[in-house]
Formats: sequence, C-alpha cells, structure tokens
Amino acid sequence: MNDQFNQAHYDIKQEIQHYEHDLDHFWTTLTGAIVLIMQLGFAFLEGGCVRYRNIQSIIIKVYANTAISIIMMWIVGYGLMMGKTNDTQFNGISGFAGFRFKDHPESYADFVFNSALAAAANSIVSGGAAERMSIPGYIALSTLFSGFIYPICIHWAFRGWLYDMGYHDFAGSGAIHLTAGIGALVVTYMLRPRTNRFNPEFEQQFKPANTTFICLACLTLYMAWMCFNSGSTLALSDGSVFTVGNSIVNTMVGGASGGLFVFFYHYFTNRNTDNRFSLVMVCNGNLAGLVAVTGSNDEIEQWAAFVIGIIGGIIYILMAKILHKLHIDDPVDAIPIHAGCGLAGAMCPGWFDRRRGIYYEQGAYQWGVQVLGCVCFIAWSAAWHYVACLILEKLNLLRVHNNIELQGLDPTICGGHAFFYESVREQEMKEPFSFQIDLQQQEQAKLNEMEIDDRNLSIIKQIDK
Repeated sequence: MNDQFNQAHYDIKQEIQHYEHDLDHFWTTLTGAIVLIMQLGFAFLEGGCVRYRNIQSIIIKVYANTAISIIMMWIVGYGLMMGKTNDTQFNGISGFAGFRFKDHPESYADFVFNSALAAAANSIVSGGAAERMSIPGYIALSTLFSGFIYPICIHWAFRGWLYDMGYHDFAGSGAIHLTAGIGALVVTYMLRPRTNRFNPEFEQQFKPANTTFICLACLTLYMAWMCFNSGSTLALSDGSVFTVGNSIVNTMVGGASGGLFVFFYHYFTNRNTDNRFSLVMVCNGNLAGLVAVTGSNDEIEQWAAFVIGIIGGIIYILMAKILHKLHIDDPVDAIPIHAGCGLAGAMCPGWFDRRRGIYYEQGAYQWGVQVLGCVCFIAWSAAWHYVACLILEKLNLLRVHNNIELQGLDPTICGGHAFFYESVREQEMKEPFSFQIDLQQQEQAKLNEMEIDDRNLSIIKQIDK
C-alpha cells in the first residue's frame, strides 16, 4: 500500500512540475512577444522627434533593425549570448542557427524573449543616427550590433565571467541600455551634427514633427516595459510570481516618478514662457525613470523605485544639457535616457538591493562589481562602434550627402513623405476662424523652411562649382 501511495505521490509531483515548466515557458514566450511591441513605440517615438521630411526614413530603419535582429540572433547572436560558455567565460559556443532548439525545447521561449530585447536595443542606436545616417550604413551597423556587440555583453552579465563575480542587472540597465546608449553616443559623435543644428537662426526648424506620435510611443513603451522587466524572471512557478508582481509595481512607480519630476522641473524653469508645459519632457522623463529602475526592480522596495525614477529624471536633464553645450546632436535624446540612466540603473543594485545593497549594510562589494561591469560594457561598445563608423566613413556609407539631408531622406530616397497634410488642410478650412489662423501660421512656417532650404542648396551648389 505504501509503495502505491509513494508512486502516486511521485506521479502527481511530476505532473505538477510539467505544468510548472509549461507555465514558465508560456510566460516567457508571451512577455517576449509583448516586448516586441516596443518596436512600435520606438518607431513612433523616433518618427515624432525628427522633422517631417525624415519620418518615413527613421521608421524604415526601426523596421529593418527588427528583422535584422531576429535573423542575426537566430544565426549567431543567441549562440554567443546564451550558448554553453567557453573556458574563458567570454562568449557562448553552442546554439548557432537554431541547432540548440531541438535538444533543448526550452530555448524556443528564451529565443523569443532575447530576440525581442535585441531588437529594442538596436533601435536605441538608430535614434542617435536619425536624419543623416545612410540606410545601407545603418543596416551594416545594425547587423554588427545584434550579431556580435550586444550578445557578448549579455553573455558576460547573465552567464559569463561577470555573472560569476556576482554582477546583478535584473532586466539590463547596464548590459542592454548602457551598451546601446554608448553605441548611440559614438555614432552620433562620428556623424557630427545635422546641418545648422546649433545655429540659433535655424533653431525652430529642429523641433519635433509630431508630439502626438511621441505620446503614443511612450505609453506603448510604458506598457511593454512592464513585460520587459517582469518577463526577465523567465518563470512564474516556485514563487517567481511574487517577483513578477514586485517588478511590475516598481516599474510603474519608477517610470511615473521620473516623468513627474521632469514635468515639474520643466514647468518651474519655464513658467514665464509659452512653453511651460511640455509633452516631450514628461515623456522623456518617464522613459528615463523606466531605464533607471530596470536593473534593480526585482529586489528593491517601492520607495526605492520612486527615488530611482527621480534620479533617472535628474540625470536625463543634466546630460541633455551637457550634450547640447558640447554640440553633440542627439535628435531623440537616446544618449541621456539610455546611456546616462542606464549607467545609473546599473549602479542601483549596489545601493538599494535588499540582499546586496549598501543601504541595507551589505557592504560595497556589489557596487564594485557593478562599476566593473559598466566599465566593460562602455569600453566594448564604444570600441566596436568607433571602428565600425570609421570603416563606414571610408566607404562613404556613414552619412548621406548634404543635398539629401537638406531636402530630407523621405522625398529623395524613400519615395515620398510618410503622410500628407493636404486633406487635413481642407478640413481645417471648414472649421472656425481660430483654426484658420493656425493654418496660416503652419503654412508660413513651411514657406520659411522652404526658403531656408533653397538658400542652403544654392550655397552648396556654388561650393560644388
């Protein structure tokens, strides 16, 4: 009788474990699919930040890097990232081109999740290159990033030598955001500013084309970020569901505190102007808080998430001002949000982690490991992006010609603008007089921009002659 009872108990236990494994794999696959929606957010965010004549070109780059990331992850990236580590613990050496999947079916869910993250990281680099990098050059850089640069950093952080030292970066403030943000910094520096970007006479030309796009993008990213962070548990069983809940709450709180801090800072510093309320600033503050809380959201308390979000907002404001003074032209603020706040977020486990942090009297070892990891990510990403940009520059694939830049990439190489205003104008003519005033102002602004572009083109033609 006891043998029968023990056998039945064993069978039930095995059946429960199977259900738990199935639940874990479903959770990882589902969150990976939702994380891919972040690409929609990045497309609208970057499309809203650039000028009207470049909207389609930047969305093409985001869509292209999505497909490139998935294929490169399948061919080589996933093996370097999550394959069996080599003797030096530098990179993975198995699982290339899907060969790991048949013998390890759990890899299907893992591949979905990590490919979506790779695509998101790839889009961060595209933001700094907006409006003046050639599409072929960007495709080449995107291939290198998703197939080699990014996977190595992920392997160090989650399977390799850094992981063995105790490095903790739950959802990737350092390994993902810092790596990609430094790539954006190097590419932006190598590309040099857009023509007339820092000339006060042309300042009005460089305002975002569509703030509605930016708001839509940030709300989409906010939602997907919850799955980005909580999905990093890769499980729901064995108590992981509570980590998932804590992660989602901390993500919501960190993003909200970052957005509100930047919103009120902008209001108090511009309260006597006609720009006292800024949709762009509150959205960027929200993203800054999200990036900052990403590395530690599994093992922190809610008050710490609130503080970390504010820290992210402060770093975003300061770094954006510094970049502007240095004339580093980042059209979508990818560098302060992802490099600056990613660096801060990677430091946070050393301070606020309940099991590792200095605040909880756990010593400074964890913080030291976090610093080491960030130094390695910065050096690795900066070196490879710099070499890649030098090669692309030699091949005349880095930056588009001045004529193309001034006319816009959409009408010159992408077959036309992303959308047209004519039907909107016809509708506005039927509206009350206040709307007609807005229409006249828009038309006058467009005429001024066309006159400036014509003047710039004539100057270039004279120089060419």
